[in-house]
Amino acid sequence: MELDEAWIRSHLPPECRDEPIDVFNCEYLDGLTVMQEGERGSPATVVYAAKDEEDLRWWQLEQVCRFAGKTDRSGVWRWVRDHAENGHWTYIEHRRYDYNAIEDSRLPGFESFLRNLHYGFPPERWEKKVRECVALMNHWYVTPHWDYDRTGLRFIEISDSREHDDHAEIVEEPRPGSVLQVVD
Repeated sequence: MELDEAWIRSHLPPECRDEPIDVFNCEYLDGLTVMQEGERGSPATVVYAAKDEEDLRWWQLEQVCRFAGKTDRSGVWRWVRDHAENGHWTYIEHRRYDYNAIEDSRLPGFESFLRNLHYGFPPERWEKKVRECVALMNHWYVTPHWDYDRTGLRFIEISDSREHDDHAEIVEEPRPGSVLQVVD
């Protein structure tokens, strides 16, 4: 795929500018439409239809930002899933924690992605992506649990609600006896 590599690199945070940016495997341009090659004889599919060249550049930058930089996994979760027994999760509980929720592996990646976008995206475009990620983080909560600190560039908890299944019936939280270890 044809990239404006100099433009993309100039819109990445300085610590990410030397990283590889070829993240467009099996994708090619058909005019302003990004196509993905068909697999094993299936037809090619449309990945993104850009309005103009500028829109295409912003989309390409967004895709690069999903993979650039290091994710920060230093946050401590109150409960971490350890393994399943008889179809039920067992947990490790931390007494000192940053997040009073069960570990969500999407959070560090979303934070890294949004920090990268914050550097180079126009504010209104960045805010739209923030809202999309917050909505994804809150999908399994009846009451919104997460918001994004736009100054600190990280997710924050705004409620004590717990994750639920897709019918809002089963709330995931450690059952009595399912916490195997408590860590200070």
